[in-house]
Amino acid sequence: MCDGHAIPTLLKETPATGFVDGNNALGPVVGNFCMNLAIKKAKGVGVGWVVARGSNHYGIAGWYARQAMRQNMIGMSFTNTSPFLSPTRSKKAALGTNPICVAAKGSSDNEQFVLDMATTAVAVGKNFRLNFKNGKVKLYQLVGHKMSMDILQQMLQKQ
Repeated sequence: MCDGHAIPTLLKETPATGFVDGNNALGPVVGNFCMNLAIKKAKGVGVGWVVARGSNHYGIAGWYARQAMRQNMIGMSFTNTSPFLSPTRSKKAALGTNPICVAAKGSSDNEQFVLDMATTAVAVGKNFRLNFKNGKVKLYQLVGHKMSMDILQQMLQKQ
C-alpha cells in the first residue's frame, strides 16, 4: 500500500543525473519530483537523467514527458510494471506493459511530437475498461492476473 505522507528523497546525484528513492509514495508524487529534478539538471548542464525506486503506479507517461516539452526540451518518460503480458507460448504472465513516452516541440508553436505507448499491444487498463464496460472479457486478456473467475463473474454481474 502507498504511503500518502511519503516524500521522495534524492539518494545520489551528479550534475546531470539523479537517483531517487520514492519511499513508497504515490506514483505521481515520485514522477513529478523526478521530472522536475531532470528539468532542473537539463537547464544547468544540457541533459537530465533521473531514475527512481520505491514508487507506485505513476499514471500517464505522457504527463511527465510533456512537462519537459513545455520547457523547450525533449521529454522522455519510461517505467516498468508488474507482469501482465504472457510471452509467446506461455501460460503465465512474465512481462509488464512498460510505458514509453517521448515528447518534443515542432518547428512552430502548434506542432509537437508525442509518442506515448505501452510495449504490449494494448494497455491493460484500457482492456479492462473497454471490456467491462461492454460486459465482455476475453480470457486471453486475463492470463496471469490474480483474479479468480468467481470474482470476475461477480464484477460483471454488478454492471
